Amino acid sequence: MYPARYFQEQHLERLLSLVQQSPLASILFDNHLSGLNEVVYTPLVFDEAKWVFIGHVVKSNPLVQQNDSMVKLLFHGPNGYISPSHSEALTLPSWLYANVQIEGRFELVADHQLKRDMMTQITDHFEREFHDPWLVSSLETNKLDTLFKHIAFFTISIEQWHGNFKLSQNKSPKVKAQIMQSLKTRGNEALSELVGSYIDDEDTNNKVANY
Repeated sequence: MYPARYFQEQHLERLLSLVQQSPLASILFDNHLSGLNEVVYTPLVFDEAKWVFIGHVVKSNPLVQQNDSMVKLLFHGPNGYISPSHSEALTLPSWLYANVQIEGRFELVADHQLKRDMMTQITDHFEREFHDPWLVSSLETNKLDTLFKHIAFFTISIEQWHGNFKLSQNKSPKVKAQIMQSLKTRGNEALSELVGSYIDDEDTNNKVANY
């Protein structure tokens, strides 16, 4: 089985947390025009009320030609190298990572008011950390209309979630703590915190492998 059972993350809260912290998505799709596999990159916002991702891209982006098609989203969380020197219990080097893969249907948005609402929602989401956030409402209507002529808005309705979290879940709490400290010392605090989130997880504390 791949990934191994203890690396398969099914808890929605963990998946959503990674997506929210690493919103830049890789969107994979089959280009209907060229017949090639394509990948584009754009930040997405998850609308929990509607259970969809929302976003926008420039109209020249090949993704715009894929209306009403299935796409795959990849969200990449923190990652980093682990040396056997980090713990006596480790016999081989390894790489830790956390990724989320989502399958969903891509649909373009045509309604002008919906576009404005989405632009506001996306902007407010990413501006929320600033003391003096920029507001879409600060733009004059004619400028916004001109902007919308060059941008395509879309939703991606979710059909499947998959989490591949290789975070030493199969190691003992002691080894996890040693790995956490090593990562923190090297400045990878985000990955250290993710490993730590499994330190008391009884379902994944069985020692299965040394890598």
